[in-house]
Amino acid sequence: MPNTIVIFTLDNCIHCTSLKKRLKKEKIPYVDIDIDSNQNIWNQVINQTGHNVVPSVFVKSDDIEEGPIYVPGKDFEDENTIVEIIKTHFN
Repeated sequence: MPNTIVIFTLDNCIHCTSLKKRLKKEKIPYVDIDIDSNQNIWNQVINQTGHNVVPSVFVKSDDIEEGPIYVPGKDFEDENTIVEIIKTHFN
């Protein structure tokens, strides 16, 4: 079973909307977590990464509750880069 892609987003974030559309186009399944509705989980992400930026992407390994978190401006600069990073977790 492949990894689970979790995207932390905001409703009014154009980068979040664009990334979700791109993943749908690429047929890459993901779980969308709105940070306004899930503040406790988002606070854990901020504590772990030191960053409060969306869309942040968590790659959850199905056998454990851990995995890398990719933060815009730190781990990737554009949508193409994060999509390519996400694809590496499905090979």
